[in-house]
Amino acid sequence: MTNALASAASPYLRQHAGNPVGWVAWSAAAFAEAERRDVPVLVSIGYSTCHWCHVMAHECFEDSETAAAMNAAFVCIKVDREEHPEVDEIYMDAVQALSGHGGWPLNAFCDARGRPFYACTYLPRPTWQKLIGHLHDLWRTDRPRLTDVAAQITRYLTRDTTAPGHLDEQVWKRLDEVLTTTFDARDPGWAWGSERAPKFPPSQLLNLLPATGREAWRERAEVVLEAMQDSGLHDRVSGGFHRYSTDRAWRVPHFEKMLYDNAQLIVAYARSGTAWQRPDFVRTAVNAGDYLLRDLRVMDADGRFLGYAAAEDADDPGGEGSFYAWTPAQLVEVLGDETGLRLAREWNLRAGHAESGPSGHPEPVPSHIPHPRGANLANLAPEGDLQRLRASWEAHLPRLRTARDARPRPGRDDKVLTDQNALALEAFAVLARLTGEDRFLAATRELADLLATRLTATGLMRLPGRPAHLTDYGCLALALVAAFDCLGESRLIDLAGRVADEANDRLRAEDGGFYTTAAGRGDLIRRSREHADNAWPGGQSALARAFVRLGHLTGRNRWLALAEGIFAAAAETAHKAPSACATLLTGLLDARSGARTAVVTGDPADPRTRDLLTACRRATDPFLTIVPAAACRERDWTCLDGRREQSQSQALICVGTSCLAPARTPTEVAQRLADLSSRPVLPA
Repeated sequence: MTNALASAASPYLRQHAGNPVGWVAWSAAAFAEAERRDVPVLVSIGYSTCHWCHVMAHECFEDSETAAAMNAAFVCIKVDREEHPEVDEIYMDAVQALSGHGGWPLNAFCDARGRPFYACTYLPRPTWQKLIGHLHDLWRTDRPRLTDVAAQITRYLTRDTTAPGHLDEQVWKRLDEVLTTTFDARDPGWAWGSERAPKFPPSQLLNLLPATGREAWRERAEVVLEAMQDSGLHDRVSGGFHRYSTDRAWRVPHFEKMLYDNAQLIVAYARSGTAWQRPDFVRTAVNAGDYLLRDLRVMDADGRFLGYAAAEDADDPGGEGSFYAWTPAQLVEVLGDETGLRLAREWNLRAGHAESGPSGHPEPVPSHIPHPRGANLANLAPEGDLQRLRASWEAHLPRLRTARDARPRPGRDDKVLTDQNALALEAFAVLARLTGEDRFLAATRELADLLATRLTATGLMRLPGRPAHLTDYGCLALALVAAFDCLGESRLIDLAGRVADEANDRLRAEDGGFYTTAAGRGDLIRRSREHADNAWPGGQSALARAFVRLGHLTGRNRWLALAEGIFAAAAETAHKAPSACATLLTGLLDARSGARTAVVTGDPADPRTRDLLTACRRATDPFLTIVPAAACRERDWTCLDGRREQSQSQALICVGTSCLAPARTPTEVAQRLADLSSRPVLPA
């Protein structure tokens, strides 16, 4: 038996197609059916790689008795949060307001107008059965009470809390206070509470802090990058990072692997590793890039490239994390006694056995999770050379990957989302520039071409047939500029401008900020706003960064004015919670630093011109735009004024109208870039 989800495009919805629950997809018709039956609506939200979504599905939604009670009492709607972020953000705010915490699965109980009167996350079967029975009784016997609660919650959710302000220099002082208060020096990372757990990859902060030029912040970013790299969070064998660490020490991860996490961390490790001469960081970035190319690449039945998958599951047939686990005996089996036992010591692996957790499901075995920072690496490394020790592991990874590929693999969510693929585009562009590897250059061009097709005659699409969300606009506009820095194709700036213009036309609010969705959605109880980052960059903040970069490149002040509108609209949030607004603050830093450009003139076929362009693209300054003059000669950008017809091979590196001496060799380019990077970006 299947329900209405069997033909859904979403892998998450299809996972529930065999449930005895009469699930339907999000639609106006579902709410009309609730009105006709005079029953409330259950909006159950999750995503395909969510561990606790799977647990609740097995315990509750696959149980026929529970399903019968749900079907009798509610119209049951299943929502993939990645397909419908505009739905998720509304009901996530509701559950956080009601319980003080959020997460998935998210279960919101609503009236036929979509107004929530109760919301919760995971519940075990007995508690869930008791809850649905209680709410069913209240609906029949005390409807006015539920109606009043729904009205109160909806008033809270739809209140106007925007108060445009001024994003001044005090925000940096406030950021320093928050970073100091929440920093865990013992197990480097940022986390609230006395337990200092769970710990999430602070991806946006790790891209902001080095760009500020503040040495203390740079040092903290470096120790966090090193701690994560040498932890259980890092999939040492295949590359890439898991979602977050459940413990303080970064030992035991929540095993799902998300495209958005890995794309952002690739940028952080590649830039920081290159700037700080940390080859281990660069290898970590390259290995994560290869993980995307090898394991997340999505093709159709005819072998056509479709983009990159959203995620890999936390669970596999052997239990959560078993795909990634290694016993010392397994290493010995693949690598032999000497190498296997040595690697077990260096990766802090010991014998152990699985135990059941509070929910009765097998838990990961901590001692089977590669965790080099748990070993005393300084004593294990030859002559204390940690760089050489980490590098020595690389030769063994292909054999370990081959052995691991024989295991049952976690499921993959093959949705190709515009915003997440835009983050991947930026990651590939940075890798291609900083490593010079052809495979990353080809991936940049291929993905840029694919994402260009998402800009259709009717507007930007998040998925085929599904209109874009604000994060799609912001991430794509920014990524297209990053791709331009790598490829030098002016059409990419034209596309970025089209994306930014459409966002401005469809989503801009009167106060200068942006809504997450276009007007006219009758199926939503509010038109949402978004001022902070999540695990991915906030769409409005990414859009601000794109506006600044477009303004600096083209010289058109209207882009910079739009960015200033966002800074003002988000000022209150940024001053209250600056560490949650790292993407916005990166854009602010760029805006206040002035236009940084490297214009390379000369015949593009001349090896000297190509060498200068390559040298400029090795820059780790995230605010520097690299412009090949010959390829962009027809554009009316101010940075090209007086340079379009120059035939001499040279690089002109400028901040606004202040330019360094022309560089005519790669060595001189490196000197000019070093001079530029030594200039203070953030006021002391």
